Amino acid sequence: MTRTYAAVSNKGGAGKTTLVTLLAGEYALRQERVLLVDADNRQNLSGWWRLCNEKDNVPDHIDVTVASTQRSIEAAIKDRGDMFDIIIIDAPGVDSSLQTTIIRSSQLVISPIQPAIKELEAAGQVVAAVNDMNDQFDLHIAHFNVRTRISVPARNLEAYRYIRPFIAGLVAADYRTALLDTELFERNIYREIQNGLGTLQMQDLTETVRKARVEVQALVDEIEQRRASLKLGDAA
Repeated sequence: MTRTYAAVSNKGGAGKTTLVTLLAGEYALRQERVLLVDADNRQNLSGWWRLCNEKDNVPDHIDVTVASTQRSIEAAIKDRGDMFDIIIIDAPGVDSSLQTTIIRSSQLVISPIQPAIKELEAAGQVVAAVNDMNDQFDLHIAHFNVRTRISVPARNLEAYRYIRPFIAGLVAADYRTALLDTELFERNIYREIQNGLGTLQMQDLTETVRKARVEVQALVDEIEQRRASLKLGDAA
């Protein structure tokens, strides 16, 4: 059965598109067929895909489609879902009716969090939206948070230190969410691949790329292990 994941944050520039392309590359490397859905009106994901085609860096096992309305998102999942093992949706960076459709269509929602208070607030809003959807429609959509653009200095910031207790507080309040242990560091290669270089997994295996690939592999392993431990129902 096709799995549908969504990268959702109520803040623009949170790192959703980077997260989506990193995950897609790792799943594709594992021979999974991946459909990426660009539902963000900034179209960073489809822009990356266009550049990949122009530079002849199209990755195997990945396709990208643009869906900017509720109907087109539902159609992409219904009409093309059977051809793919996993669908990953890059959601718009604002709370909207379209975001509601995306969450309801997903088995798993992932929110990137950078070490900043606004990022925490945005992730908290998505947690609330996912839980409201579960309660309203008797669903079991899971929600994970992943720390992104982390650096050694950032780990000394108050906002960084507050991430774990913030998520723990949501869990204590009976919200269905979790903070992933794996972090994505601030790496030049993550920005560079957005210029049409394909996926991270297609890059020459320099030491920098090796570290990044280990990081992303660990992230996907953790996502799938945690997902398997949950009883995730079908999306509505």
